[in-house]
Amino acid sequence: MKARLLGSIVLLGAGFACQPAPSAPDPGGEAPRDDAGTHPNPLCPDPVEPDTGEAATLSIPARTRSTMAGAYIADTTLSTPARAVAASGATLAIGPGYPTSVTFELGSILDPRCCCDPLGGAITIDGISAVEGAATVMQTGPTTFVASVSEVGTSTFEVSGAIAVPEGGLDGCSAYDDTRELPVTLRMTLLAERPRWRIEAPAECGARTVIQSNRPLPITTVALDAAGQRFYPNNVEHAAVTVVGSGVGLWTPEGGAPSDIVATGEGNVVITATDGGASHEVSVIPAARIDAMEVVFALPGFGGGGIPLEEGETYDGFGRTGNRVVALVSRLESAGDPLCSEARTEDFEVTSSTPETCAVDGRLCESVEATGGDLLTRSARVVADGTCSVRVDAPAFAGGAGLGAQTSVTLLGTEALHELTP
Repeated sequence: MKARLLGSIVLLGAGFACQPAPSAPDPGGEAPRDDAGTHPNPLCPDPVEPDTGEAATLSIPARTRSTMAGAYIADTTLSTPARAVAASGATLAIGPGYPTSVTFELGSILDPRCCCDPLGGAITIDGISAVEGAATVMQTGPTTFVASVSEVGTSTFEVSGAIAVPEGGLDGCSAYDDTRELPVTLRMTLLAERPRWRIEAPAECGARTVIQSNRPLPITTVALDAAGQRFYPNNVEHAAVTVVGSGVGLWTPEGGAPSDIVATGEGNVVITATDGGASHEVSVIPAARIDAMEVVFALPGFGGGGIPLEEGETYDGFGRTGNRVVALVSRLESAGDPLCSEARTEDFEVTSSTPETCAVDGRLCESVEATGGDLLTRSARVVADGTCSVRVDAPAFAGGAGLGAQTSVTLLGTEALHELTP
């Protein structure tokens, strides 16, 4: 989780050590919160809480594709001033339920010697030739053809055609003759494989895959060829899976992928690939079983360039940096196992003991500067120079004893910070 988090805001900061949550203040002396009686942040939607049962089963059908479209990159070593030559192809999975006929919708040609603009419109097909292998190829329209395969192997063929050059010709590009029509040769390769499927979780999940309740299953289906090597079929986005839960509830949006399945409760989930039978188990735990966490405090940046805040440091001059101190969860653990799920914003409270410098206003729930699940519900808006002390607490963690982390830094030149919006 930490690697994904830091990469999302281009930060290199270290996590902060967890501290016990502070003892509860005297209720008689506690000032009421501005949003008392409401969601901690009205901008954040309430979490989805599916019904929880002793067992639950879901069947997710395979998601397939039978159409491919796109532009093609000219091969500068084979193209001539009178003809553009490009090479492309596709990898297809063959087996029950997988489309073995794929329609190709031809796009334009791009040549790195001609800046980044397409040379013209879509390729208009003149003919298909030099078919080798088990594929059958048939033109179905001015710019489309269908390729079909029924057995494992490699097939090749050529599509010849032309692109109409726009008015003004190929101004600024000396790679081709000035002409109203540029001939094109498209060399295609089709690789057909019969997949064996593997269920995977991200490598950072550790030896066991553990997630918090009410979080999606962090799993993907991976295709392996006969040699056990991973490949990427263009006609199958994910395999069909059967998901069985014990002590948990399962929910997924209509048409969702395996990684969209949300598990609630406490127990285990077993995901099995319908084609091949490979399985993977996920443990689902409640917030109370989370017993360690790391937090990064930062000023997020625009398109990267954010600033991690180190305890006791002074920061002056910020460039394109936002005017909010945000708390980002970089790691959660349960009994030594890293959680393979993003933090739930609703589990955390962020407070400021220096509201005259950085005031918690609850504006941010999700942000383009960081992964939404890691950026906590509340942030502290920087309003003036001075000492900024911010704390984040997760009251339900550690069996209800809570976990917390804090930072205190000095911020100067804060008028240079930029306003961020949710």
